[in-house]
Amino acid sequence: MSFQENLKYYREKAGYKSAKEFANTLGIPPNTYVGYEVRGREPKYEMLCKIADLLEVSTDDLLGRKEPRLKDNLMKIKNKVMLEVNKQNKQWGDESELTPHQWLGLIQEEVGEIAQALNETYLPNKTKAKLGGKENIQTEIYQTAALLIRFSERIEGE
Repeated sequence: MSFQENLKYYREKAGYKSAKEFANTLGIPPNTYVGYEVRGREPKYEMLCKIADLLEVSTDDLLGRKEPRLKDNLMKIKNKVMLEVNKQNKQWGDESELTPHQWLGLIQEEVGEIAQALNETYLPNKTKAKLGGKENIQTEIYQTAALLIRFSERIEGE
């Protein structure tokens, strides 16, 4: 896809219903933005980065430098992980009182749950057939990734 097609696609995917709405968010005249999306104009580097940041995509995504299917899958995974981060933050708070060893224990527990879901899915055991499955594995992976992001944020805040 072209830059113009990608720009419109990611703008709409990010929830900006109109080009005018997104132009206002960027702080540029709507005609300037429409030029990027429709008329084949190209933004300067700084504006390209600002657009990518607001749409939460890479400049490579905007420029079409990746396989479209890969982009969509990575975007879906990123969104699911970030939803889980928000869910965990609401449920547990910032957990700033936890020590690094307590974080390690939580991380080990989550990795163990991934292993359990994998075993329940791929090892023959009729008594646990309902506990495994692709969806369960993915859920555990998203929960673990979210926990790792939250731990990383805590370390960044030190």
